[in-house]
Amino acid sequence: MNRGLRWQGWVLGALLSAGCSGIRVDTYPPDFTYLPRDEIRDTMTRMSVEIWRINDILDRNETVAGYQRDEIIAALRSLERSSQRLGAGWQLTNHALIDENIDSFRDSVVDARLAVEKEPPNYYLAGKLSGSCLACHSFAREAK
Repeated sequence: MNRGLRWQGWVLGALLSAGCSGIRVDTYPPDFTYLPRDEIRDTMTRMSVEIWRINDILDRNETVAGYQRDEIIAALRSLERSSQRLGAGWQLTNHALIDENIDSFRDSVVDARLAVEKEPPNYYLAGKLSGSCLACHSFAREAK
């Protein structure tokens, strides 16, 4: 009898494991995007590298050389792509803070990129973007 219960428990466990793999897909509405924690962390890490890159260029130089301008534009484009991985405001995810802020963040990135691409370039919005990211995230880190 004990042997039969063990076998049934194993079969039940295997069936539940196999069936549960699709539960996440079946339990969320079609317009919902599940963002795995690792994906959020990796994307935010990539974004922080680009923010630091912009901050470093603007902080060290009174005038920005042409190649540095290209680096800032590349960093801002990378931020745009990364922010798209995190969704859009109309798209619901399992991360309410991202849902609430991703569109305004992306708008700020696009505005900064357009200002840097103008002739003559204007770096104010790029500096403001990097400063606000660094100020908020360093404050949040200190509060933990």
